[in-house]
Parts: sequence; C-alpha cells; structure tokens
Amino acid sequence: YGDKSQKQQLKRENVILEYLRISMENIFEEKYSKEIIGNNSTFDRVIISGSIKPISYKEGLNTYLSAHHILLKDFTSYANKLSIQLKEQARLLSEKESVEYIYLNNSRIRKEELIRKKILKRGEHPGLVAILSCLELDNSFDIYRNKWTQKLELVSRKRKCLHIYYYFIDKKLGLCFFRIQTFFPFKVTIYFNGKEKLAREMSDANIDYQKEDNCFTWIDDLIKSQELSDDYDVPKLQSIFDRLAEKYVPILKELSEKWNLSYHWSIRQIEYAKDIMFKNQSKLDVIYEQLIKYSVLTASPEDVLSFLGKKQKGQQGGKVETSRKKTYLGYRVKHKNGSTSIKIYNKAGSLLRIEVTFNNISELKVIREVHQKNGEVVKKLTNMKRSIYSIEHIIRFAKAAINRYTDFLSKMDNNDRGFKELRQLTERKTENGNNYKGFNPLHKDDFLLFQELLNGGFIANGVTNKTFRVAISKSADKLNWNSSKVGRYFKRLRVFGLLRKVNNSYKYFLTEKGRMILILSVKLRNLTAIPELNKLVCYC
Repeated sequence: YGDKSQKQQLKRENVILEYLRISMENIFEEKYSKEIIGNNSTFDRVIISGSIKPISYKEGLNTYLSAHHILLKDFTSYANKLSIQLKEQARLLSEKESVEYIYLNNSRIRKEELIRKKILKRGEHPGLVAILSCLELDNSFDIYRNKWTQKLELVSRKRKCLHIYYYFIDKKLGLCFFRIQTFFPFKVTIYFNGKEKLAREMSDANIDYQKEDNCFTWIDDLIKSQELSDDYDVPKLQSIFDRLAEKYVPILKELSEKWNLSYHWSIRQIEYAKDIMFKNQSKLDVIYEQLIKYSVLTASPEDVLSFLGKKQKGQQGGKVETSRKKTYLGYRVKHKNGSTSIKIYNKAGSLLRIEVTFNNISELKVIREVHQKNGEVVKKLTNMKRSIYSIEHIIRFAKAAINRYTDFLSKMDNNDRGFKELRQLTERKTENGNNYKGFNPLHKDDFLLFQELLNGGFIANGVTNKTFRVAISKSADKLNWNSSKVGRYFKRLRVFGLLRKVNNSYKYFLTEKGRMILILSVKLRNLTAIPELNKLVCYC
C-alpha cells in the first residue's frame, strides 16, 4: 500500500469495518433499533490554547530579555509598545473589513449573544464578524523591587490586561474566535465547533443532512460522514492556527528577530459527543424519562469510574459526582471524576446525546515514546501530551467511554409501555368530537368507583346500570347517582378501554386491562400511599 490512493482506500475500509463493529456491539442501539435511525460521533466544543514556550515562564523570559538587551527597568515600556501594536492591528482590521470594534466594560457579558445578532444581520458567509475587547484576569508578568536584595526582579502573577476577541466564520471550521492577550506572554485561545466543521466537510462531499441546534437530526450517508468525522488532519489544522496567528498577532515577527519563535498549540478543553437519532420525539421522550432516573439512581461511583476508563485506586480514583440539572431543553445527567465528565441529554426533540468532556487530557494514560534522562527513547504507559496531535487518542478514549456508558444504559428495563398506559389513563381523551377526562386513582370518587367495580359478583356475572346504582347506594360513602350519570361513567370507562359491553345486552364486563389497572389503583392507595403518608404524619 505504497500508493496514496490505496492508503486512503484501506483507511476507508477500516473505518467502515469499525463503524459496523461498533454498531453491532452496541447493545443499547440494538435494544432500541426499531426507534433509532442512526448515529454520528464527532467533536463538539474545541478550545485550543497557543503559547510561545520560550517566553511563557519566568526564566525563559529573563533569558529572552537578556538576549535582546532589554533591562528590567525598561520591561514595562517594551511590553506596552507591543501591546499598542496589537490594539492598533485590531482597529486597522476593523476599518479594513468594515466590522464593528466593541469594548466591553464587563467581561461577564455573553459575547455569543452579541455575535449571534451580528450574524443574523450580515449572514453566514465567511469573514470577520466583529472584534470585541475587554479587561480579563490572566497569568502574566510584572516587575517588583526585592526589598532584601534591593534589585528589580521579574515575577509571574495574575493581573488584569486587555484581551481582544476576533470572531469570524472560517470556510473549514465555521464560527470561531481568536483571543489574544495583549501583554506578556501573549497567550492566544482558539475556539471552534466540531459539528460546524463536519457540516462543511459533508457539504463538500455532497452528503445531504438536516441540522438543527448544533446537531444533525438526519444524515444521508452515515458511514461516510463518520469517516469524515474521524479523519482529523492535525497538520492541516495546525497550519490553519498558524495562519490565524500570523494575521492577528503581528508582533510575532518582532519577537522572532533573534529567536525563531512560534506558537505551540495544545488542547485546553475538548468535547466529544455521540448523537443517537430517534425517529420522532415521542419515542425518545418515553425512553429518556426512564434513562434519567435509571442513570441517577443506579450508577455507583465504581460504575462512573469504569465509564471513564479509570481505576478505583491511586491518582485516578478520588471524588465522583453525579448531578441532575434542568435546562431549557429538559433534564441532563452528568457524571464527573477529576477534570473528565460524561453526560447525557436530549437535543432537537428527537436526538439523544452522550458527551464526554476533557478539561485536562494529561490525566489520561497512553503508551507513547518517552525521552529518558540518559537520552534513550522508550515506549511506556504515561500521561498523554496536551498537544493537538493527541486528538487521535482522545477519539479512541471518548468512543470507549461512550460505549461503556451506553452498555450500562441498555441494562435498564424498558417500561415505555407502562408509561404509555399510565399517561393514557390520566390524560384527557377525545372520541367522535367529545372530550372525556382522565382518571385519578388517588382521588376519592374514582377510588370508590374502582373499588365497587372490583366486586366479585360484577367480575363473574357482569354489571348493569341498575346493579351498579344499587351497589354504590349501599356503600359506606353513599353516592347519589342516577341512571344518566352512571351511563356517562360507563361510557368514559369504555372510551379508555377499561370496560366492554356485551352485544345485545345491558351487561358490562371489565376488560383484562381494566381489571389490572383497577386492582393496581386500589393497591396503590390502600397498601402504599396511605400507610406511607401515615408514617410521615407520625414523624411530624
């Protein structure tokens, strides 16, 4: 396979086999295969940090200043000169590309909302959208006089400095932002969304899809889209980042006059999500309600650690958190250990998302080359590098974690039929233009009527309008019902499938469904609800 086309063909065959293997092994999707139309796994939120390593720590910056003959007393003026260049670059780009430059007097203002409004006005064509700036706290450097040595010293500390945000739409990555710190060590942050990147790649590959709220509800070619999702060309990604740094950080040339300086790109935060597409929202709603309860009540700390591929002892052990939070979409459940978490929530109505978030990928262990102190290079299990070239390892870790979690969810008993029956019993129903209210098993009147219908004679011989009126008139709670009222009640029971009428007769019999529901209702009230509430009163 020396030819490039042959390598690509082999890679595609491996992706197809991997996709089919995962699909066949996924017990959850096999269990709900009748309700599911497919799935797609890709990165979601990706935050990349860039740093100029030689000047990002105190000793390195001291060496840089010494090599450039910059005295410590002149450091602040030198840094301010570079800072002014960055601010002027922002204003020049604002005028050149006719975009607004906005200074935010509060760093807590949601920048995404401002940008969303700008995009609605300008459209989604590639180019600069807006430039924002605000004062933010960050790690930086300063000059202090040591009172013991009476000499100036360079110190590292947190300080407020201006940060500039360039929001733009890239042809390959979609909506991104480039954030630059306007003081030493001039760190940058790049954000993009893996879903937006995949959408553009599918459009280029002529793959039809439906996208809603940062997720795909339908994809024409699932295998090819997964192939595009897994094929992360990291060198190409790095070239994009380098191009952005060259455009938005003009001082890089000045910093590199004597030293060849460039940005080192590392992963700050990354999310990988698997979206399972259901046929419709009603199918997912029934299952999702059960999944939330099952995940919160059943997942033990040992289970959470196994989802995330961590050991129960040593550095990978520790605090495990499981939380349920209500969002504007519904409920989401999150399991967290350290800086790694896995969560489940629903999107776009008919889509179930399982998402893994890595806030510090160096917690993960991989087998990689390690340079020993004696100069020898060996392969061993050690912490993952934060470099963007660790993306292929992250994909593997995330897919394994999601598969373990969905296997756990597949063990949940499927109670959707029970939920459906209960909902139909308690909700209003319409037949032939007439509305019939649902039943409340805990309500006094419905309970008494249910109890009367469970009379052994009625079950064996059937019940008529007259015999039912006689029975309820003799009950402890004497109910004064006439023939019309009983007739309407019987009609209501028939609409809900609890009672059936014998042809050419005035007799009614409880259906099998009716007997089960009435018995369960009486048991629920007498044997569970009332005794438990009685205990509560006693405690008070």
